[in-house]
Amino acid sequence: MKTKTSQSSVSKVFGHADKRIKAEVSLLLILCMLVLITVGWQEISHNQFTGGMEQQSITYLDDTMQKAGAAFLIARALNATLSVMQSFTITPFIGELSLGEVLDPVNDLVERFSWIMLLVTVAIGIQQLLMEIGIAVNLTYVILPALFLVLLSLFTRTKTSKHRMRLLAYKLLLLVLLIRFAIPVTGLIGSHISAVFLADKRDTAIESIEASKEKIAEISVQEAAASPNASLEKLKKDSEQIVSQIVKLITLFLFETILFPLLVLWGLIKIFGAVFYAPVMKPQETA
Repeated sequence: MKTKTSQSSVSKVFGHADKRIKAEVSLLLILCMLVLITVGWQEISHNQFTGGMEQQSITYLDDTMQKAGAAFLIARALNATLSVMQSFTITPFIGELSLGEVLDPVNDLVERFSWIMLLVTVAIGIQQLLMEIGIAVNLTYVILPALFLVLLSLFTRTKTSKHRMRLLAYKLLLLVLLIRFAIPVTGLIGSHISAVFLADKRDTAIESIEASKEKIAEISVQEAAASPNASLEKLKKDSEQIVSQIVKLITLFLFETILFPLLVLWGLIKIFGAVFYAPVMKPQETA
């Protein structure tokens, strides 16, 4: 008899505590909704911290866009230079290779490189557009339904309904965070990684390609005709240098503008998902 009385007392204590927690959480959610309605999304989401992050991301994307555009122009200029060199008519063959045969594979790679740099430029432009959308769009009408669903789930009796409401609410909140912070965070992290690991390698590769282009452009028809073997060796050496630097630039730009943003987005989804989905456990049974 005493045991039953003790269990009843404990149940009442936990029941009162549960009601108190629900009331406090409900009040907090209602206050959050009122603040969001009263103050507005723009005032809440735009502050000194987010403004600094946005500015750094914008600067980084603009700088990367300029570098990609410069690499594209260099590729097109190099393509034109190699095309001119391929048109040289000296002898049918210099040894076993003609100038056109030496430069044709390099010219094909340069042309593909120019298309890749155009793709990279478009990818950066898409990131800039997405960040502008994330900054400008009013997400109040996404957050309010999410908070209301969490509030409603507190008073839902069945575990299945409670789980579904909270899961939908957390998905909406995850969407808000990704829209608002995915690109700025990617730019913020990318700017530091670029400054430490990528910028010097990228600039060195671009300078090396420009130098090799100038050396190739200096070879005249008269020089190639007078010393064909030396001209061929010079072309081979400069061509090898161009190929190695182009491959390096392709790797750096694709990682920086496509692979790395996708990795950051995946990481943010995992982190935010772990934070938001942790309270949402699969219901074991339906009450």
